[in-house]
Amino acid sequence: MKILAISGGRAGGNNELLLKAALKEAKAITGAEVEVIRMKDIQLHFCSGCETCMRGLTTGGNGDCVYQDDDLGFLKEHILEADGFLVTAPVYDMIPSGAMVNLVNRALGVGKDFQQACRSNPKVGAVISIGGSDWIDFTEPIVNLILCNLSKSAQVVDRLIAGHNTAPGMVGCREDLMERAKLLGRRVGEALLKRERGESFGYEGDEGICPVCHISLLEMTGGSKVRCPYCAATGELAIENGKIRIRWADDIMEHNRFTVWGENDHRGEIGASHKLAAENKDRIREKAKELEDFGGIFIKPER
Repeated sequence: MKILAISGGRAGGNNELLLKAALKEAKAITGAEVEVIRMKDIQLHFCSGCETCMRGLTTGGNGDCVYQDDDLGFLKEHILEADGFLVTAPVYDMIPSGAMVNLVNRALGVGKDFQQACRSNPKVGAVISIGGSDWIDFTEPIVNLILCNLSKSAQVVDRLIAGHNTAPGMVGCREDLMERAKLLGRRVGEALLKRERGESFGYEGDEGICPVCHISLLEMTGGSKVRCPYCAATGELAIENGKIRIRWADDIMEHNRFTVWGENDHRGEIGASHKLAAENKDRIREKAKELEDFGGIFIKPER
């Protein structure tokens, strides 16, 4: 049994200290081999938006990223070998660090073969993300997306998202967070043992609002209708016994962004968009030519 973690913060920082506490607990329960990859040791090109991966996926290809000369292959190799998968990321102005955002962008190009291999061996997942203030609101869905896009069909069993830890390493004096990280590690370890025995397991963290992904964000989509902005589960607001409730649709467990149905729906949308562009390529070319003279110039620093 192997547990892999990706550490997106500084070495010895708040996120990494909590990660170590969690991994120590998980290892004590399972005896698993534990590996940690620090993002500072990884070289990744920025996603160029070339659409090579999506065109491949929507036209019967494998959907591999056009970049094959960086460390994405190294990450894929170690993710495939893992049974447990943890991701940690510091919070910078409400979202995870830039290196982790780049990682989720590049995860689009992991390829269909890799995705299917992950589905054949679903990981037990968990995320940790610590910020310096209460500016952490958009971190939870993004760091969850990093884990789920890198390891398709992973079952996230817990998430630890917290603010007000500004100084590097200060979680060392926060016994509440240390104990919470240990609990996360135990939940990962116990889920791995259940997985090994063929028993069912699921999410055990804070419930949040959405019953599918447990994210605590909600989007109003018109009238009393609502939607989870992360997994796209839909529902409707209602007043029951003087309290506001959400009546979620019956099919949200099967019909959300992170099921096979959701992926096929997304690829269908992308494919339709490419079809529309192909049908209007002359018009697009003309508009681009027209806007070559936009009244300004592009500038860049001298090297």
